[in-house]
Amino acid sequence: MIEYIKGRLKDKDLGHIVVETGGGVGYGMDISLATYEALPDNGQECEVYTIVYVREDTFRLFGFATKEERNIFEVLISISGIGPKLSFSILSHTSIDEFGAAIAAKDIHGLTRIPGIGKKTAERLCVELKGKLDAFTKTEQKISIPIESESTGTPIEDAISGLISLGVKPVIAGSAIHRASRALGEDATVEDLIKEGLKHRSQT
Repeated sequence: MIEYIKGRLKDKDLGHIVVETGGGVGYGMDISLATYEALPDNGQECEVYTIVYVREDTFRLFGFATKEERNIFEVLISISGIGPKLSFSILSHTSIDEFGAAIAAKDIHGLTRIPGIGKKTAERLCVELKGKLDAFTKTEQKISIPIESESTGTPIEDAISGLISLGVKPVIAGSAIHRASRALGEDATVEDLIKEGLKHRSQT
């Protein structure tokens, strides 16, 4: 098993990265938004923890900024009906502490605000994950996951919500996205705005 890959971050995009190691080999990995936020800029050295995912005709490599994120991802994909796509959605739209607290409190409403999770899936997660996330969380109080499953309106508003879900303070997120919008133009997509907005946080 490949425990981790260390090398130069050659290509960093939302949802996917390429890390170039010795010998000119580039490893492509799917990632969460949390890992995207944690990784350095292109051209810098990085270390990414990995999971090799093999299912019938599927062979993919998943990357994580921390061992904790990788371990909880393994717990999530072990549940029937919860594949990599939904697991990444969970890791991208809420913190591990918040998700664990929602499971412990059986906060069905909060869980269904994560994109891809409906009421039945939320109920199943609460049953099957009971006690399995204790090692990853620091709190058990009931929380409300701060991300809506539906669009809030304009691309700028959605992009601001996206940055906030990554842990960026609302005021900074708003300023960064507006800077990104001016740089990219009015036709920029939400994904492009978030990606560009992450570059402007330190300028706010």
